[in-house]
Amino acid sequence: MAHVILSSALPDKVLLASLAHSGWFWTLFAGSVLACIAVYLIRCTRRGVCPFPHGRKKKAVTHAKEPLSISRSTDRARSAANTTNATAAPRSTMDGTVSSTDNYKTETTVASGLAATVPTQQSVPLAASDPIRQPLLDDLQGNILSGHGRDHAVHLFISFSTDAETARAWLRKTAETYVVSAAVQQARSRAFKLQKTDGGIFGHISLSAAGYTALGFTPAQFPKATNPQRRTAHGGYSDVFATGMKSRQRYLLDPAVSNWDEGFRTEIHALVILAGDNADSVDTAASALTASLTNTTGDTIGKVVARENGKGLTRQLDKNDPGTVAHVEHFGYVDGRSQPLFLEEQLEAERRAGGISTWNPSAPLALALTRDPLGKSDTSFGSFLVFRKLEQNVRGWNSAVSALAAELGVDEQLAGAMAMGRFKDGTPVVEQGTSGRTDVHNDFDFSGDKTGRRCPFQAHIRKANPRGEAVGEGDLTLEAERGHRIVRRGIPYGGDLTTSANPADQPEGGVGLLFFCYQSDIWEQFEFIQRRWCNNPYFLEPQKSKAPGYDATGLDPVIGQAHPTSPNPAKPAANWPKGWDSEPAKVQAQLANFVTMKGGEYFFSPSMSFLLNL
Repeated sequence: MAHVILSSALPDKVLLASLAHSGWFWTLFAGSVLACIAVYLIRCTRRGVCPFPHGRKKKAVTHAKEPLSISRSTDRARSAANTTNATAAPRSTMDGTVSSTDNYKTETTVASGLAATVPTQQSVPLAASDPIRQPLLDDLQGNILSGHGRDHAVHLFISFSTDAETARAWLRKTAETYVVSAAVQQARSRAFKLQKTDGGIFGHISLSAAGYTALGFTPAQFPKATNPQRRTAHGGYSDVFATGMKSRQRYLLDPAVSNWDEGFRTEIHALVILAGDNADSVDTAASALTASLTNTTGDTIGKVVARENGKGLTRQLDKNDPGTVAHVEHFGYVDGRSQPLFLEEQLEAERRAGGISTWNPSAPLALALTRDPLGKSDTSFGSFLVFRKLEQNVRGWNSAVSALAAELGVDEQLAGAMAMGRFKDGTPVVEQGTSGRTDVHNDFDFSGDKTGRRCPFQAHIRKANPRGEAVGEGDLTLEAERGHRIVRRGIPYGGDLTTSANPADQPEGGVGLLFFCYQSDIWEQFEFIQRRWCNNPYFLEPQKSKAPGYDATGLDPVIGQAHPTSPNPAKPAANWPKGWDSEPAKVQAQLANFVTMKGGEYFFSPSMSFLLNL
């Protein structure tokens, strides 16, 4: 190509002709196009939306009731016959119940294949009169739809070293001895409430993908996630249960496996949970079960590669009212609130306790359950279980909260509440600037705080459960956003709650949370929350960018994780309100990285009929 001289004296036509034949012109043009595409993709990634228009077509946000199916949406053929004209619900209301007083209905559809993995329920939440209820609860393990409720628990992580037949026999015997169905769990719970009858040892069994292999099953026989949004590998979706948590380290931004506690670095096949109201009884059962891994002939069936003891921590929220005792975690905040509710009696209790007019926690069973392919009936279901050992640096957290309070000129209670989203007694900071509520209120959303001046956008409960704010910023509908919810069943470990104000008495390690959560799709639920919300410094950025004084959201202060080896990792939040309902200010205090993941695994909790027929 001839060299082109750009001169003002050159006629326009000659200049254009010369440019058109110039290699430099096309190089610069292609570079400009590629730069624009790169900027566009980066902006889409930060916003958490699909970069391709056909993949994120805008839809109207509706606050419709949950569909009348265990699935997260009704069968397409049935919806065509049952759909009626809709009457819009108020924007601030989320009604998920089936009631004769409902004045609106909505049509929803399900992609082909989802209905095959979940049964049909007649109402959401599941009514006592629903025909599927009793057979489903009879074949479902306890602790999934309702927590076991014990304050003492031992968790045995087991690796088998024998043949599949012997390992199966051991699991079957363990299930016969300890495992409790959801139906039995309910009966024992009622007996305890009425007569204070001790329900005895509660047992639960979960298997990893490696565990299914050790028992002689093939990957084709593994339980399958529901994939409710019909994602594909092209969009990053994968069968994360089959590959296990270790393989997901670089996606979750977890510490290197070499830094995990030793027992969790190895291959884990099974998890057995034993829980009770008496610590000695639980310990005796755990010791007996551990001993049974060596049979009468001295042969080893397997070994416990890790044992984790959990102990419920409680605090009386009102010193003058003994009825205000609540469970807390080691930072001192009320924990375990805002759970999906699957049974009608659960939702009615919530309605009586604090209301469900703004945030309705009801959920279809498909949020937690998927078909157990190795179960023995049409009502054989199980749930994927995520376990993570999360160590808490109590001294570091308290010191950072103090530093944040000093910079903002607020008290430490408010600073901590802005980081967590609730005061230590559970009072939502979005609703008031002081603690004092003892009902652990949950009937709220963030629609009245669009600038993040009351509850910062980075607050843990706002990041992990945005209550409608993710619609349009990664999720197309409210139903899709609610589909990411998980069923948390964690319990603290490491000793008693530290109440001393002396930093020297506050632990920097050795205490924390044994995090457990159930779901029907690990990628769509636990991983989505951790990766796309809590670890994403730009999640909720669109709302923040409209509020003066904010730039990026930052990490979730509690469980957000930055890339462990990146030269430019995601940063903690830098923008915090200078007081309740006040304008934000930039601070130097860094409130992040006080929770460290020490190991974990992905499991599936199979049906009773599978366990008892191994």
